[in-house]
Amino acid sequence: MKTRLKCRAVAACAIAWLSITAAKATTVVPPTFEEMADRADLVFEGKVVGAHSEWRALGTNRVIFTLIEFETQEVLKGDAGKAVTLQFLGGTVGQVTLHVNGVPRFNAGDRVLLFVEGNGIQFCPLVAVFHGKFRLRKEETTGRDIVLMHDGKPLRDVAEIGDSEGAEFGPKRVRPSIPADREPMSAEAFKSKIRDHIGKRASQN
Repeated sequence: MKTRLKCRAVAACAIAWLSITAAKATTVVPPTFEEMADRADLVFEGKVVGAHSEWRALGTNRVIFTLIEFETQEVLKGDAGKAVTLQFLGGTVGQVTLHVNGVPRFNAGDRVLLFVEGNGIQFCPLVAVFHGKFRLRKEETTGRDIVLMHDGKPLRDVAEIGDSEGAEFGPKRVRPSIPADREPMSAEAFKSKIRDHIGKRASQN
């Protein structure tokens, strides 16, 4: 009973904090590829090598944060060392679990490409919460790495980014016309698109 009450208290203070620092979290407007790349202060490919959850002081309250450690494979924007640790609100410590809807989960060994924004400041350090996570998976037939969006669907074109759950709450956009039989985009092609966009933005500044 005490544990259940404690969970509720933790969840209550977390919700109060979210309403102040991340009011848009309940309805996340998916950014376009260009918006996502522009907003990110760090874009990198990495592999999950560790994770742990801990209590953190938040004002006069305590909440649970989970720290995910990634082995850096390639940095496409920003600066990062050989390892990157990202902080996410939620997790389990002992018998207490704090679950935050929308915050992505990671498993050891996961290979991902992440668009990071406000690590250590926001409740979720990814651009537009779960939209900023792309999982990489090796295709059995070709041996190449393909890109999976947050909903598990293969990314076929960067125009598909922003045309997903929550898009109805944002500005009206022209839906991309992409052939249904188009092959999934490879990780290398996706990274090339990211580099090209970042380079274009840099030349404009």
